[in-house]
Amino acid sequence: MRNRTLIIMICVFVMISIATTIIMITEEDNHINETNETLRTYTFNELSFKYPETWKFGNYSTNDGVDDGSYIDKLTNPKIGEIIINRQYTPSGYNIPKNFVPEELDGSESELKLKSNKKEKINDIEVYENSYTLKNDSSKVVKELWVNKNNAIYSIILYGNNSNVVDIIKNNMKINSKTLTKNPVFGTVVIPKLSCNWNIRSDTVNEYKSVYHYDNSYYPGEKGSMGLLGHDITYSAPFNRLHTLVKGDRVYINDFLTQKRYGYEVTSNDDIRYDYGTNPIKFEKGAKELIMGTCWPPGYTTAERYCYSKLVSVEPLT
Repeated sequence: MRNRTLIIMICVFVMISIATTIIMITEEDNHINETNETLRTYTFNELSFKYPETWKFGNYSTNDGVDDGSYIDKLTNPKIGEIIINRQYTPSGYNIPKNFVPEELDGSESELKLKSNKKEKINDIEVYENSYTLKNDSSKVVKELWVNKNNAIYSIILYGNNSNVVDIIKNNMKINSKTLTKNPVFGTVVIPKLSCNWNIRSDTVNEYKSVYHYDNSYYPGEKGSMGLLGHDITYSAPFNRLHTLVKGDRVYINDFLTQKRYGYEVTSNDDIRYDYGTNPIKFEKGAKELIMGTCWPPGYTTAERYCYSKLVSVEPLT
């Protein structure tokens, strides 16, 4: 009996070893090595790094036309995927996620599955590196580099096939000290049913093509209620049709700070508060929800109306 048990244990060990070897070989085969490629230099103001010449630049554009110190660039390689380069000014009151991993990524709503994270000091800057797989497509990877400097968040993110291009960029990256222009826009809110795509600001509700992020609410990626306030008739009237949303309608938050897209589904739209001055809306810790508010009825400030949505998806922002 003892010999039989020993034989079974040996067989199990051999099978596990073989399976592990196959996985390692498969991952190695899927890994594209670009070490011997000729390198080019990317430079934009204070940020610079080297990258393989097989990658080509897409069109440069700022976040939704906001020309105030933010930028986004893109590198593409048809065999591998794309690399998004972003710099975003850090809003007042924003808490950078631990290791740059948003809290909401550990929920069932997240399409991203964390494989590894680490922190290194390279060229006198602290670089955080995160690696993810996609739940619905394990052959694809998301590799991220994050740096917090100049009161800004820098991110360089690979979406696509496995490659050491991120290591090449990381080991050749430099960010000089610089005083940046403050940027109050940190994302956009998209409501397909209403054909809306508005900037989200951290400073004021009185701005065109924008809504305001309640300063006492949570930011995208945090476990807590996020609140947005928008006018109904002035300043582009971003929420003038908010009352037409019904249960099941979708709302999306494109967050530049975490470079993630948060999807929400409307759950109710009938919270009308005539006593909003003494009974203000509250944003609960731990709630996976988005609350959007505006004046009610349209054109008056008699009351405030709130639309509630629950978090249903977290995806890469590509």
